[in-house]
Order: sequence, then structure tokens, then C-alpha cells
Amino acid sequence: MEAEPNTEAFAAELLKHRAESAPAEVKTLDDLIDTFQKSPAFSALAEKTQDAHKHSFKEIRKEWPKLPLKLTQQRGMKAMIRKWHHTFSANPRKADQMLFSLSRVYTFGIDEETIEKNPCTGIARLYTGSRKESVWTPELIALFRAKTKAHMLLAFEMAIHTGQRQGDLLSLTWKQYDGTHLSFQQGKTKKRVRVKVHSKLKAMIDALPKDKIRIMNNSRGRPWTKDGFKTSWAKECARLNKESDSVQIEGVTFHDLRGTFITERRREGSTTEQIASITGHSIAEVGRVLEKHYLATDQQTSDAVILRMEKNIT
Repeated sequence: MEAEPNTEAFAAELLKHRAESAPAEVKTLDDLIDTFQKSPAFSALAEKTQDAHKHSFKEIRKEWPKLPLKLTQQRGMKAMIRKWHHTFSANPRKADQMLFSLSRVYTFGIDEETIEKNPCTGIARLYTGSRKESVWTPELIALFRAKTKAHMLLAFEMAIHTGQRQGDLLSLTWKQYDGTHLSFQQGKTKKRVRVKVHSKLKAMIDALPKDKIRIMNNSRGRPWTKDGFKTSWAKECARLNKESDSVQIEGVTFHDLRGTFITERRREGSTTEQIASITGHSIAEVGRVLEKHYLATDQQTSDAVILRMEKNIT
């Protein structure tokens, strides 16, 4: 306050400050979306997650422009959302992403005490697929290692030896490597993990020139962009498929190397707690990955149970 107390100027200045500091009035679903996007909760999300929400919000605003927020709390709103959700059934992943974004906005509104319930609660997702079999087999791994170009091989070995996400690997700098460990602050979860470098990966990293900021670079020695890496990866897999008569790189992605890491470490005998300390998952998340997505059809793991039994029972 700059005005003298007990003056008209003081009273006017006080009213001005109160008006400026008052929270924005949230009357419609549009208002709630705007408030969420300006909040620390939204800023804390990974860039990829923010982009997905922003795309969803455009569709949500088209469907319910200027919808009074109080109407979203009334009976019948869930049925409207379910019907809208099903209009995108031809693309179930997109449909589920939009449902998730809308639900996240309502959850934010509850946290802020703007609304009392989330009408998205209880609406079933449309996408039911899984990646049970989407791990890199020994044959696929051998093909990639034998035939791929050096800069792509480094990305492959980084992923399969550390279990980290693509974005965190592409942004890795030399400051994050101390000669024995790689240190990450994961972009998605913000968790900090420190991964000991496998001897084979260490030999590759130590042989790289140190005149760049990033450890991983494209064929021109420039830092990878997300889209650039995605395009180059697809082209490299297509090239390797043309050169191979028997094994084809199909049905697996770069991200599946993360799941392959989890699966292989479990096969070796590492516990879920130990795996979680490297990947940045919670212990429960590692358990769900192993149970639902990868080990459900893993014959090697189930065979190992019987092999151990044979050793212990005479």
C-alpha cells in the first residue's frame, strides 16, 4: 500500500488490490479448463502430457461450449459424457485420452473445491489392447545389433541397458555421466535415478567424442529432436527388415525396450524393488508391468519355475 491510511486514496487502492488478488470466477467448463491450464498442477506435467491434454481440450470445448459448471454436477451428465466418448470408438486410444483429460479437469475442480463430483468416474475405457508379447526377442535384438548404424545402435543400447524413456535418453548430457553412472531426472515423473553403466555400454560411451553437449546425436552430429528420432528409427527398422530374410522388426517399438529391460532383469532374478530403483516406476507399477503386459505369455519365466523345482526335489 502506497496511500496514507484513513484516506479515500487508501480505500481505493485497497479495493484495487483485493480485486486483482481475487481468484478468477469459474462458472463454466471452459473456465475450469482455463484455470487448470494456468495452475501449478498443469505446469508440473511432462510436456508430452500437456500437449495431449491441450489437444483433448479443443475437442471438449467443441462439444460443450460455455457449459455452466453447475450442470456438470447434475444427473444425466455422465450419460452425456459416455455417449460423447463412444462417438470416437473408431479410435479408442484417442477416445480414452480425451476422457482422461476431461476427468483430470474435474479432479482438479474437486481439489480446488470448485465442484463436488467427477461425472467421468465409472465410465469404462474403450481401448482393451495390451502389449503382452511386445518385447524384443533375442532374435530381434541380435538382428539390430548386427546390422544397424552406429548412432542408432547407441540409442538402442542405451535403452536396453538402462530401462529409461526415450525423451530422457535423447536429452542426456555429458554432465550426467561420471564415468560409472548415468544420472537422470525423469521428465515424466520428475524422479531422480542413478543407473550404473553396464560394461558393454560403458565401452561405447567412453569411445564417443566429448565435444558435444549431448551424449546421443544424429548422423550429422546434431542433437536429436523427438520427431527426428522417431522418423529415423522407423526408417532404420524398415531398412533392416529389407536386409533380413527371416527375422522382421514388427510389433515392437523403441518404448518396448523399456519393457524388455524390466522383463530381462526379472528373468535374471532381480526383485521388483531393485528394478523399480532403476526404471523410476513404483514397486506396484513394476509388478503390474510384469503381470499384465509382459510376463503373461513369457514361457521362459514359467519354465524357470519348474526347472528350479526339479533342482530342489529328488
